[in-house]
Amino acid sequence: MNKSIVLLCGLAVAITGFAESEPLTLEQALELARNNSPELRAAQLYEQSAEKGVAAAGVWINPTLIFEAEGVGGDNDLFSEGEYTVGLKQKFQRGGKRKKERNTALRSVDVAGYALAEKMLGLAEAVREAFVEVVYLQENGQVQTEQEELGRAFVEVAKRRHAAGGGSELEVVQAELELEKILFSQTCCLGELVAAQEKLASLIGIPAKKLPKLTAPYYDLETFESLVLDDSHPTLQRLNAEAEKARAQAQQAHAQDVSDLLLGAGYKYEAAGDINTFVFAASMPISFSKRGRAEQAAGLLRADAVRAERDETHRQLQAELAGAAALYMGARAQAEMGKKNLIPKAEQAYELSRAGYEVGRFSWLELIAAQQHLADLRIGYIEALKEAHLARIEILKLKAEGI
Repeated sequence: MNKSIVLLCGLAVAITGFAESEPLTLEQALELARNNSPELRAAQLYEQSAEKGVAAAGVWINPTLIFEAEGVGGDNDLFSEGEYTVGLKQKFQRGGKRKKERNTALRSVDVAGYALAEKMLGLAEAVREAFVEVVYLQENGQVQTEQEELGRAFVEVAKRRHAAGGGSELEVVQAELELEKILFSQTCCLGELVAAQEKLASLIGIPAKKLPKLTAPYYDLETFESLVLDDSHPTLQRLNAEAEKARAQAQQAHAQDVSDLLLGAGYKYEAAGDINTFVFAASMPISFSKRGRAEQAAGLLRADAVRAERDETHRQLQAELAGAAALYMGARAQAEMGKKNLIPKAEQAYELSRAGYEVGRFSWLELIAAQQHLADLRIGYIEALKEAHLARIEILKLKAEGI
């Protein structure tokens, strides 16, 4: 019994949290997670890196400074008989290479941006699930605490009746046994609650010991008007962006088959005749092999593959949304039935059993059974709400809410 009381004290502390702290709402938890997530920070840096890459894409190639000297030092006079040329060479890219390189860089920014949105959506889902788990265990613990208080009252009543000669010793033992069963179930709840608090604290980036009690409209369930998957979902958008990037890379590869033009101009000095002339040069590689054409074909095939992957992902997400909606409606209906029908009837049965027991119409076992049945229905109601909230979280993720 002493060990159970110690565990119960720990459960009470875990449930109530820190009295001096304000209750933590879901929106506050989501904001903390967004600010403290290393994964989200990494995705943001990848996006910023892609944006910086746009500035470097498609810029002009720097010119080349050239210097040439001919006939130097033939008669031990280094400068009187030589020819010297100073000039610049500039490569001019043809085939729209600069524009296509920049287009590829822009598509990389799109991919990184939608990947960031996916990370934010996944983080919101994880925080919501952990938050619901903690609130569920808090509410479950509250019911068990009320059971424990009622169980102790039953023990006192049984002892008084036995001392007054109106009850048997068996009733006292049965009451004490029921109390021990309540205490035993609370010890399991304690470990689950602490583990759930640790997980939530890790997600939002604060120490578990500083996690306050959570507050949420746990007993309120919303109605969804439309449950059709939107094409703006970040996963679908990212796949679209990856397909466009593959197409841009294919066009960029094809442009490599177009030869670039190299132009040069400069000043030539002939020391022997003291002659100054302007010189000009032009060159262009001859493209016999068309490697870019093959790379373009491969890139376009990759783009088609990503498009097909996007269509399959859309089908899977739509199926998941339909499944989550069905689970939500079922759990919501179960919770409403428990709230409106089952729990009121169980409360009425318990009150009748207690009144009948006091006047000797019902036995102690009947009273205990009515009380336990009421407690089981209350816990079942809380569990149905939890299942509804988890299905709701899945729906919110698929509807891309939480970015």
